[in-house]
Amino acid sequence: MKSNMSKKFTPKKIEVNHIAYNIAIKQAEAKIENFKAALNFAYNNHVKEADLNDTAFNESFTQEFKRCFLKENSKKVQLEIPYEKLLDLLSVNLDTLKELEYKHHENTAQLEIIDNETVASEVSIEDFTIYTRNESENKRLAAKENLVKALAEVSEFSKVYPLTLVQATSNFLLFNTSSNEYVLNRTIIPKHWNTGVKATTYLMWVAPLFLY
Repeated sequence: MKSNMSKKFTPKKIEVNHIAYNIAIKQAEAKIENFKAALNFAYNNHVKEADLNDTAFNESFTQEFKRCFLKENSKKVQLEIPYEKLLDLLSVNLDTLKELEYKHHENTAQLEIIDNETVASEVSIEDFTIYTRNESENKRLAAKENLVKALAEVSEFSKVYPLTLVQATSNFLLFNTSSNEYVLNRTIIPKHWNTGVKATTYLMWVAPLFLY
């Protein structure tokens, strides 16, 4: 007896943008390194580690530094003097911290404050992965994979010219010169990103290992 139940659709991976993924990894690493440098600046310029709140520092290096700096140093002189004057008296130049803060906010990677000793940045490869959305797209992908397999077999006996094949398939296939492989034309399956289970890379730094 023929089942009336429709076959469950299973999304299939079309493509992973490894170039963009690796760029994101490098951006996350750079943001963590920059954050570490800013913390080092603070701790080397009359701010106690115990006073500094990493979450607040992540929002604004200069404002959290000012709060901690005044807490630690405002009573070292008898007179009430402005913050800028106190910086001068203790030979603190904020130009370096301001530059680090500019780089921090310019970098689009997101930092997560795990606790007041650990920061991390999450980069998910799924954010750079395209999947099929329906059976029609699955059939197109299967056709592409079968064609690529056949081309691999033919290439054992004869020279295969990517440009000629792209033209012969009316751009159904494209050739990625950076990865040296055939890919399904994205204009046939529009770009859309998966929102399912994430395969995530966590870049983490634990403060004490760096500072001491």
